[in-house]
Amino acid sequence: MSYVPGDLTLTVRAGTPLSEIERVTREHDQWLPLDPYGSDDGTIGATVATASAGPLATQFGLPRDLVLGLEFVNGRGDVVRGGGKVVKNVAGFDLSRLLTGSWGSLGVITEVTLRLYARPKTDRTIVVRLKGSEKESTAFLRALLAAPLNPCSLELLGVSTAQALGFGPSQVCLIRFAGNAATVDAQLRELSSFAKCEEVETTAWESLRNLEKDAGAVLRISGLPSTFREVSAPMLSDGYPWIFEYINPVRGVLRLVIKDSGSTGGDEESVLGIDPTLPNQPMVFEKLPAEAWAEIPSAVSGSLSVGIKKAYDPNNILNPGILGD
Repeated sequence: MSYVPGDLTLTVRAGTPLSEIERVTREHDQWLPLDPYGSDDGTIGATVATASAGPLATQFGLPRDLVLGLEFVNGRGDVVRGGGKVVKNVAGFDLSRLLTGSWGSLGVITEVTLRLYARPKTDRTIVVRLKGSEKESTAFLRALLAAPLNPCSLELLGVSTAQALGFGPSQVCLIRFAGNAATVDAQLRELSSFAKCEEVETTAWESLRNLEKDAGAVLRISGLPSTFREVSAPMLSDGYPWIFEYINPVRGVLRLVIKDSGSTGGDEESVLGIDPTLPNQPMVFEKLPAEAWAEIPSAVSGSLSVGIKKAYDPNNILNPGILGD
């Protein structure tokens, strides 16, 4: 591990747990705002390889925005380094972003250099319970997104998700503000002007992430943020006890977490609650039972992707099959 607090950079081996990065950076009042769904037992190498992100992506972006450089071993056995170890790198072909989210199909990541941030002095989490009609919930969401607010995390929780987190049988908006005290207080006053706010422990975000820890399947649906702003309330109004739904209307992401994938009864579209007002939206399966992956067609089959795969892994020994071959 190479840690330079003055430069806000950290270089670690790929097998380093996220919990260890949190412990080391906390000693210097810094943090890596990367909180993928699941637990902090996961490694930074797996997080980068799968481009896994969590609620903090609302403000801080995806893993590709936090990775400054990395080292990997390609299918030829070559050790390759992309990017650098400082915040400002020389322009060129960005291998770091190419490897981020490649699921190990281009190389085995061995080392990662990360951009850190100063840890916020104030960190507060607010719950707004949406017990009114769909019209009222939609009006609240419009007001929220139009207000001069800059939350670091914002999620709309469906009924089943809210119940699992102890918030009762109603839709919930979970919002996190972080920064200096004056900025956070100003945002809370603004939010309180049009919503009834209830402060809860910041650990609520950890509880939300942990819902996916033992999930049977996880599906992510992405689209334009504007697409979700009008349909979020009806989509989250009715829940199945074994399915957790939550929407990030800022990023335009709906997550469906199925605790028991065998409970769908064969009618996946209706059971998952995929709304007909979201036609042809990109769907990504993040987690499935091992036997189910063979039934999922690959969306990465263009000539450019295949050409890059052959250049880095000509013998197709790295995670074969993930590119639809």
